[in-house]
This record gives sequence, C-alpha cells and structure tokens, in this order.
Amino acid sequence: MKLPRYLSKRERSKLVNRSAILDAALACFLDLGFEAVTIRDVIRRTKLASGTFYNYFPDKPSLFRALVEARLGELQEQMHQVRERAVDVRSFFYESFLVPFQAVRDDPTFFELMFRNEPVVRSFYHDNVFGLILQTLKDDLHNAVARGVIPAELDLEAMTAVSFGAGYELARLLSQQPERTPEAAAQFVTRLFLEGIGSLVDQPRLIRLGSRMLRGAAR
Repeated sequence: MKLPRYLSKRERSKLVNRSAILDAALACFLDLGFEAVTIRDVIRRTKLASGTFYNYFPDKPSLFRALVEARLGELQEQMHQVRERAVDVRSFFYESFLVPFQAVRDDPTFFELMFRNEPVVRSFYHDNVFGLILQTLKDDLHNAVARGVIPAELDLEAMTAVSFGAGYELARLLSQQPERTPEAAAQFVTRLFLEGIGSLVDQPRLIRLGSRMLRGAAR
C-alpha cells in the first residue's frame, strides 16, 4: 500500500494497521466464509495485538462491509461516469455493464469474496452501497431520458430493477466461468434489452418454436 508523504507517523501506522486487518479478513472470509470467521481468526493473520482490532472496526459485520463497500463504491462511480458520457441508448447500457464485467476479470478475488458470502452481501441490498448503486442507476436513467438518450416511454422503475439484476447475475456467471469475456457478456445483455431474444438466436428456429408453443396452448 502506497501512503501519502504528508501523513504523520501515527497516521501512517493507523493506515498500515487497518490495511493489514482488511487483508487478513479477505483471506479469512474466502477460506472459511463469513459465518465461520471469528475476529481472533483475522487478528491471527496479522502481527497486531488482539485488542487492536477494535480501534478500527466495532465488529465482524462492519469489517466485512468495509471490504465490500469500498470496492463497490468505486464501481458505482465508474458506472455513473460512463452513463453520463453515453451518447445513445446502446452505449448507455453496454458501457455500464462493461465496467463491472471487466472488474470481475481484473479483480477475481474480490468477486469470489462476494459470491462466496452472497447471503451476507444480499443483506446490503437496500442499505448503504447497494442502495446507492440502485439509486444512482435510477437517477442516471432519468438524466438520460432528459438528454434524449433513452426513450421517455421507458418504465424506469422496472428498468432499474432489471438492469441491476442482470448485471449482478452476469457478474456471478463471469466469476464462475472465466472463459467468458466481459465484452461478450456486455454485448449479449445489451442486445437482449434493445433487440430482444430474436437478435440472439436463429430466427427460423425461433419462429418454429413459437409456433409449437402456440399450437400447444390451443390444445
């Protein structure tokens, strides 16, 4: 960790200690899972005294949140910036999805932490950073409508929910299947949103399938 030169010796020591605790916590949560990890497990992986932990974090949940929220906060800001620069609806969605998908490729350890401890992460859904991600997406959609980038007729509440869900689940798929590329995943979901299933499959086969479904429903 590179520290700013202007920090005092005491400030530097605090940042180093906090970083050591976070690094140790990341390893523990990956190895054991959130429920099994104890604060003692974390401190054992550092050179710090056992009581030092409480100078930085009040409990285990706050430690886990610190790990998750810092990284997701960065992603939220990056997605916001690319959506602000979008010049059309395709670039709005494609670039927005590409940011987290590239992050999965570039920082697989963090996403392994998230999905290894998914029940805990999902408890953040309407709180703090997850709530901020959802609200920022909704605000960005409204701003895009105002700029004429996205059609005004779009149901923005539904679009916010669907976009968030698609991004989250595809990020998990990329984490599990690293042979998939971020670009292909972003292209897939963007085409699905803008052009529908028909753009992603063989059209004659899709028509035959639709016909069989209609005949079955009529019986």
